Amino acid sequence: MTNRRSPGKTGIRQRSLCKGGEFRFFPHAKSRLTWPWKLPALAFLFLLQLLSACGERPPEIERRAQFLMGTLVEISVRGPDRAKARDAITLAFHEIARIEKMMSHRLPDSELSRLKREAGKDYMPVSEELLEVVREGIRWGELSGGALDIAIGPVADLWDFDEEKKQVPDAERLKQAVELSRYQDIQIRGREMRLARTGMALNLSSLAKGFAVDRAIAVLKQQGIQNAIVNAGGDLRAAGTRGKGLLWKIGLQHPRKPQEILESFEIGDRAVATSGDYQRYFIRDGVRYHHIYNPESGMPARGVSSVTVLGDSAMRADALATAIFVLGPEKGLALAATAGNAECLIVTDKGAVRRSNGFPVQPELSAKGLADDFRD
Repeated sequence: MTNRRSPGKTGIRQRSLCKGGEFRFFPHAKSRLTWPWKLPALAFLFLLQLLSACGERPPEIERRAQFLMGTLVEISVRGPDRAKARDAITLAFHEIARIEKMMSHRLPDSELSRLKREAGKDYMPVSEELLEVVREGIRWGELSGGALDIAIGPVADLWDFDEEKKQVPDAERLKQAVELSRYQDIQIRGREMRLARTGMALNLSSLAKGFAVDRAIAVLKQQGIQNAIVNAGGDLRAAGTRGKGLLWKIGLQHPRKPQEILESFEIGDRAVATSGDYQRYFIRDGVRYHHIYNPESGMPARGVSSVTVLGDSAMRADALATAIFVLGPEKGLALAATAGNAECLIVTDKGAVRRSNGFPVQPELSAKGLADDFRD
């Protein structure tokens, strides 16, 4: 059994995004640290290095990173008032931390953890934010035919990707966990909620981080910041521009070569989320086991290596990416077509690439010829 992690090299030289040259691409800072949590799926192309290589004058960028919600969150703000930018970034981080205290399944005092302890008992009051995210999760459960199920907590609790010894859960225990993992057993009454059966647990990994990113952008705008980008380990949302007439540049990590960019594109006031089988995983007897589960079996979903969704909300993009991953390319593309103002790129576990008609394509970086890279 082997455990794969990003090698964490910096300054990897890649093919150019600018005509006639190369740029120095620095992977997401989290890949250079030894965090055992989710590895980066989206690489925000650090602007100072990129613009310098392209011969453009770097704009005024205030950037800071902080470890929250199990990942390294990066906030970048463009504007002439650096003190105002720093204060706004601090408030945005405070907002993300506040949401983490509500929705983390790791923190024992979070609302989500208390809801788990009260499963099978009476209703308990919950915050408006938690109620909003849970309602959204139920909605996506219905839209996806159960491919996304926020009640999958009992299944997720059986899989351990953080410890040195990785094991496939016992089949009988997994079967019992699957029987408890039904979003239909989440009951809401006004501002109160309960989990109908003892042993139930919610896992909001497919929504909460995206919600926090959306809220961080909202806080920045409330502070008068018009140009910013928030990247939380693969859930990203941008506002405004990175310079006069310049959109924010986004690079997608290669699912099997973490030092390389699969594709890149530019966004303005948009959100991007990626789900991938290379973020938390281990390989045993030649089989890749990862953290995106099929609610019907409790086992890792098969057939897809990564899904990237471009949309208006990081939370909705995050949910849709997870649902598409579980559904597979054909049903996933059909779901994306009904999602409203969303585009997606799917890389199968054989290296084939599928994309919706509106997903941007940049000729300089191509997703062609991936099949040879998909050999564990």
